[in-house]
Amino acid sequence: MAQRDRVLIIDDQENNRLVIEDFLRRLRCEMRGVDSGEDGLLLLKEWTPDLIIVDQMMPGLSGVETTERIKALPEFSQVPVLMVTAKNDTETLRDAFDAGAVDYILKPVDQVTLTARVRSALRTKHAFDEISRLSRDLMAQKQELSNFTHMVSHDLKSPIAGAASLYDLFLYRLKDEYPGVWGEEGFRELLERIPATFRKMLRFIDTLLGYAEAGKVIGELERVSMGNIAQLVAANFEYAANEGLAVINCAPDLPQVSCDPVRFAQVWQNLIANAIKHRGARTPVHIKLGWKSATPNLQFWVQDNGPGIAAEDQERVFQPFARGESSEGGNGIGLATVQRILNAHRGRVWVAPDFTAGTRICFEIPDHVG
Repeated sequence: MAQRDRVLIIDDQENNRLVIEDFLRRLRCEMRGVDSGEDGLLLLKEWTPDLIIVDQMMPGLSGVETTERIKALPEFSQVPVLMVTAKNDTETLRDAFDAGAVDYILKPVDQVTLTARVRSALRTKHAFDEISRLSRDLMAQKQELSNFTHMVSHDLKSPIAGAASLYDLFLYRLKDEYPGVWGEEGFRELLERIPATFRKMLRFIDTLLGYAEAGKVIGELERVSMGNIAQLVAANFEYAANEGLAVINCAPDLPQVSCDPVRFAQVWQNLIANAIKHRGARTPVHIKLGWKSATPNLQFWVQDNGPGIAAEDQERVFQPFARGESSEGGNGIGLATVQRILNAHRGRVWVAPDFTAGTRICFEIPDHVG
């Protein structure tokens, strides 16, 4: 059986309270009435209403003062208050709304008006309660996911690290005690591939952990040079230039932004790495890092002259473990991580649909100042 809505009526006139109770009887609310703001505040210590109806003119605490004190209590800050008043001048209504009332009812109280405004206020309260519940559930699920990811990462990395240590010991004993076996070229090459497999597995676990953490902004947002971040990250890909895999050009005038610089280094890292992995047969791939003002946001992009992304895949690529056919290596988490970081900064990321000379991945963040 659903719990009935609770309505608290605060009015120094008993007849007024009885009229309101009679008008609201059809709503099947649980109602309580008190004759002063002071008694209403005392009742809140033991009874939690879903709606409060308070008279504006009362001895002792007025309706406005009562509302202000109710709204100052954190546990009742979202409980709607309706002010009953005989005045409808601008100053009276402004005082009521400034105190925290969500609506007002003029005297003499009309049943139709009262019922409609009570229903509206209760619907708003129910919607807020549901949003609060969903928000709490979501935060709890995110925390559970974070805890699970950390646990899995630790439980996976430990045995891999242990196996790698055992392999090193095995290799040492093999070289020392069976030099003939070690000397067989094909056998040696096979064994030498194993450490790379261990490293690849550990990198994947670190990437998975990074994806789980990507939705959290580390510390306070800082005002930093996006150009410095992008250029430092681009320098990490010097190996790609040396091996003839990529040529990276960064616009010289990337602006100041308010962001988590650690996370945005990861954004540039993942986007550049994605361009190199999906270069197809084109070597070297030419990668450009640019930006423009898109008031009230700042828009940045990484573009390349690779094979491009099919229109039907341009949304899917941001899903976890989505991998393109032209991918070389990769784990399908890089762009999903980028999206989570942008979401945490109230930004967005997308594939530019009108860029046909390769791929341009754009992202926007608010242009905060200070």
